[in-house]
Amino acid sequence: MKMVAVALAAVLGLSAGSAQAEVKGADLADMQCLALVAYLGGQAAEGTDEQAGLVGGMMYYLGRLEGRSPDKDWLAELGQFLITLEESDLQAVAPRCGMELQVKGQALISWGEAFQAGAE
Repeated sequence: MKMVAVALAAVLGLSAGSAQAEVKGADLADMQCLALVAYLGGQAAEGTDEQAGLVGGMMYYLGRLEGRSPDKDWLAELGQFLITLEESDLQAVAPRCGMELQVKGQALISWGEAFQAGAE
């Protein structure tokens, strides 16, 4: 997995330092999900709906991180974080991250339906 992460970091143009990122709390939870989505995006076939959805997931988690700490270079942090992970680390966070994205996606669908109903 570390070789895959290093290759992914290189493809994404991220810095891949050797020190483990100092990420904690809510930032750590979001960084784990960002790393998972980045990894899955690197595995998805280019130009597919799956890849497009994963880009949306990356933007969601990157936005959360940047919202809390806008002056931090979160993509550089991601590069450092990716090379510290094993595949089992990503598997461990996948259920939580997937549920978070499902809940947010359903909230957007519900909002859209309510908005359309109010516009009619």
